[in-house]
Amino acid sequence: MSTTIVFNPLLPGYLLAAMLAIAVIAALLRIRHSVAGALLRLLTIALIGLFLSGPEQRQTEGDVLPDIAVVMEDMSRSTTFGDRRAIVTDVTDRLVQTLENQGLDVRRERFGDRLSTDLDDALSTHLADVPRRRLSAVFAVTDGQIQGDLSRISDGLDVPLHSFITGNPDTEIDRRVEVVRAPRFGVVGETVELTLRVTSLNESGELPATLLVNGEVYSTPNVPIGEPITLSVGLREPGETIVELDVDPAPGELTRLNNRGVAALTAVRDRLRVLLVSGEPHAGERVWRNILKSDPAVDLVHFTILKPAEKAVTARREDLNLIEFPHEELFLEKLSSFDVVIFDRYTYRGVLQSYEFEEIARYVERGGAVLIAAGPEMTERTSLASRPNLAYILPILPAGQAREGEFVPARSTLGERHPITSDLEAPAEWGRWLRYIPGFARGGEVLLEAPGGEPLLVVDRVQQGRIAVLMSDHVWLWARGFDGGGPHQEMLRRLVHWLMQEPELEEEHLSGAVSADGQLSVTRRTLADSVLPVTIEDPEGEVQTIGLLPTGPGRFTASLPAPVPGLYRLSTASADGTTLYALATSGDEPVRELDAVETTTEVLEPVSSATGGGVFLMRSPAARLPDLRRVSAGRVTASQTMAGLIRRDIKDVEALRIKPLFPAWLWAFLIAGCALGAWIAESRPGRAR
Repeated sequence: MSTTIVFNPLLPGYLLAAMLAIAVIAALLRIRHSVAGALLRLLTIALIGLFLSGPEQRQTEGDVLPDIAVVMEDMSRSTTFGDRRAIVTDVTDRLVQTLENQGLDVRRERFGDRLSTDLDDALSTHLADVPRRRLSAVFAVTDGQIQGDLSRISDGLDVPLHSFITGNPDTEIDRRVEVVRAPRFGVVGETVELTLRVTSLNESGELPATLLVNGEVYSTPNVPIGEPITLSVGLREPGETIVELDVDPAPGELTRLNNRGVAALTAVRDRLRVLLVSGEPHAGERVWRNILKSDPAVDLVHFTILKPAEKAVTARREDLNLIEFPHEELFLEKLSSFDVVIFDRYTYRGVLQSYEFEEIARYVERGGAVLIAAGPEMTERTSLASRPNLAYILPILPAGQAREGEFVPARSTLGERHPITSDLEAPAEWGRWLRYIPGFARGGEVLLEAPGGEPLLVVDRVQQGRIAVLMSDHVWLWARGFDGGGPHQEMLRRLVHWLMQEPELEEEHLSGAVSADGQLSVTRRTLADSVLPVTIEDPEGEVQTIGLLPTGPGRFTASLPAPVPGLYRLSTASADGTTLYALATSGDEPVRELDAVETTTEVLEPVSSATGGGVFLMRSPAARLPDLRRVSAGRVTASQTMAGLIRRDIKDVEALRIKPLFPAWLWAFLIAGCALGAWIAESRPGRAR
């Protein structure tokens, strides 16, 4: 039982104060007449004021509740490195035992996971059901790598936060690669610059590193520790380019999960330069021009050869609307500046020389692209197929005269798998063509067929370049909507982009994507009947291998959960041993838990200091705990060797008794006695003085 005196005024405070002030002034004015009387008046006024303030005696019965100490145990991924988990567990066990021996109610809570160590949110959650009047102190046993809004902790906590930092920063080694600056886009054929920084605990000098582009070794530079370094990377092909800088692990390193910095950028072509050379005028000539001109990224150079070189000119030069075909400028000087050269029903008319055809063949072998749209002229002795300096790179040669008659182009077995033709609309909806040139495919890949299995569209690789031959000039019927039309625009667009070696149209292709619900979808495209398993490395470095299931001709897929945000690295091999590489990104942020893993006191020291707590370094499982001392509110709660807990002593009230401080008759007797004494003293002023 405990007894306290409280006041329950009978009048409002302002009214009581005004009445007492007037009474005191009146009593002081009487002091000249009688000092004793004035003093008795003041005593009477004091007793009346005390009575009107309502003094009460409150008696409470109940038990003193134990103070509460909250111990936050870090269970994040970074505490698994080295011997930190053993230190965290041992220190927490001893801390909890010591606090319980002092009679405290200890709440042991865990925070942190594989992704982050958010102490702010964890404290808000675990303190929600803790009576703040009983909270004595908060302890955080952690390696010091904390995320979250730490200012909210210091603003919302009125007890000390003591930080027990686990690990030995003097002996830890960890190498980390940080991407300081990287562009998101680059131009094919140019170089981009990336700025990276390699940091390493307790190391100095330079470290050997490996720079990889799309999974292939690009260079092996030596990088200085702690200083930004700018590296240049050439963009060789359009599409997503993945640049990685990897440093070798050090002996005894905490983890190598952050030894690699990754930047993903998109390589785009600045302008696509296409040379279109038309020969025999025909109804489909404008189809090629319209398709190419509809793309704002295409710079089209179009020439139509209307007059053979040997034909005599009868008109005056100023009356001619024709210009001389600049064949030497185009095919000798500037040929390499074009991404694709298209011959539309071209026939030899004495304009191009033999050495220029040879230059075109070398252009393809060095990485260029040629598309031939053939008509009846392909069977003549003046066709491109009859030029020996060029014909040797053609995947198909004519095998007879043009055949007239209705037919619907059909996809070959290979064409159902090839990215140029596999996803086109259903062939049942394709319109008819009326002419094709029979041919003998001596190489390459036949994607479309005419009646009797005659090759209609053939593509091939020639050393570093590519070539395609369309053995019909009636694709324009699809463009005009004849017999319902067909997917001419999409097919020709894909054909041109395949010739330009766009990665998205490669026959052997691997891709991955993470959906909004956290599912990683893996897609493998191939011309083969089966594929090898895919190796997946998640953002935390965990590696697994999965098999793919066929979902269509040349298409294999798989799906699996991707709970960890960040970069997923996918790799597999094609039938010829080529390594395919892809990245899939999950979430807007990478795994923050791996940004920095070294033991540090710098993060929590400002927060602990602001709350009156201390920071204590626990270098080993046997590290000595500071003195856990109970202190009164307002006293110092931390020093180098002491961690204080505020003494609350909150009582659980079971009964409450309230009674006046004095009985009414005693108040009446005291007030009346003092008033009577004052009257007597003032009635005998002579003697009172």
